[in-house]
Amino acid sequence: MKFFLMRHGEAEAFAKTDRDRKLTDQGESLIRERITALRASLCDIDCIVHSPYIRAHQTAHIVAELIGIDRIQNSELWIPEGRADEALSSVESFINSTPLFVTHMPLISQVEALCIGEPRYPSPFQCGEITQISADWPAAGLGYSSRF
Repeated sequence: MKFFLMRHGEAEAFAKTDRDRKLTDQGESLIRERITALRASLCDIDCIVHSPYIRAHQTAHIVAELIGIDRIQNSELWIPEGRADEALSSVESFINSTPLFVTHMPLISQVEALCIGEPRYPSPFQCGEITQISADWPAAGLGYSSRF
């Protein structure tokens, strides 16, 4: 199976709550540029799951628009303080798809590290950074990642 993890675009520094932080104009612009440049690498994606936080929602919808995806859903499993094991387990329900999960730090780095068998050494993701995970099954230690 193949799936993708993406950190949301650059968000405003302050809002009423962390959930309400929106993408900055620059954040939106950089996501558009990045996805346009990577479109060929992302062509297998057939659904998008995102955190319900505004910045992840906005990022997911920009990606969906640019690569032509209409299957989009949100999930509380992909919030910043989500549990990596639960998020990774949820990938199983997409075994016949190629999903993109739009999420946050630190969860994105924890899920990647868990999947590739390095749970003690998660690497940070920049805003808008994407990794492709390939694995026979989406479980701890069974995958490898390629960032772009």
